[in-house]
Amino acid sequence: MQTRSQARDVHGMDTLQEMQVNGASQAPPREQSSPHEQAPLNEEVMPPHKQVSPPPHVEPPPLGVPPQEAMIQLTQEALLALIRDASTRAAAQAIAQFAAQHPVDLPPPSPRRSQELSSTPRRRSRGRKSPFSPAILAEALPVGVKVSNLPEYDGTGDPQEHLDKFYAKIDWYDLSDTAYCKVFRTTLSKRTLAWFNQLPGGTISSLEQLTQRFLHHFFMNKRVPKTAAFLFTIRQKENEPLRDYMQRFVEAVHEVPHVNHELLASIMQQNLSPGRFKESITGKPPSTMEDLLM
Repeated sequence: MQTRSQARDVHGMDTLQEMQVNGASQAPPREQSSPHEQAPLNEEVMPPHKQVSPPPHVEPPPLGVPPQEAMIQLTQEALLALIRDASTRAAAQAIAQFAAQHPVDLPPPSPRRSQELSSTPRRRSRGRKSPFSPAILAEALPVGVKVSNLPEYDGTGDPQEHLDKFYAKIDWYDLSDTAYCKVFRTTLSKRTLAWFNQLPGGTISSLEQLTQRFLHHFFMNKRVPKTAAFLFTIRQKENEPLRDYMQRFVEAVHEVPHVNHELLASIMQQNLSPGRFKESITGKPPSTMEDLLM
């Protein structure tokens, strides 16, 4: 038999259990915190310059794509977008930093100055002064004028012959002498250009001065004009046809300036090999070269 005290204890425990059950059933449900709920005041807030920018917007996957593949696709696209965004920001910061450290504020060169720079010898870029005077350096070819097909001199031919060919070409153009100085320099090559570049700076002020120095330096290559005595060496060879000999003699005459035609006819008659043609003109020698060739 239970004692009175034991009965009270059992009754009290039943009452306590009943109250706990009723309290649990009547307790109001706890509200779930929203993901957008404001952070507690005691939580550390990152400053604006250290906050991470939100990932760029990514379009949802098309319909019919399995959830797992869609999640992988969204993750890859978001990662690539973040990489591109970070690369763009890094490049912009690097460019801005370089521009700040290397300021450039130079005015563009004038058209005349650009022409001077293009026509100035390369040696000026190495700190040496051009042989041309400032007046020649400041001269520029007229707009649209291009001088081409000029003879080239490499230092082995007759300098006077090169000048004659040069003048024959530039007669087609109406340019100043200072402009022709620059044009003449373009006809020099190899060691002739090296000779020009070693001239003292600013010592060439005219085309005449340039051509005189050119002829003086390369005078050893100048051909000595042949005289009439040279023509006596142009004799008809044995068994050489008369036509071939006459052609060879005429070519030799072109190398001898200012020769009297009567003298030419007499020299040619003496240089002929014995034969019927020489015998036919022995009694009445031709008075001119034209009569002899006829």
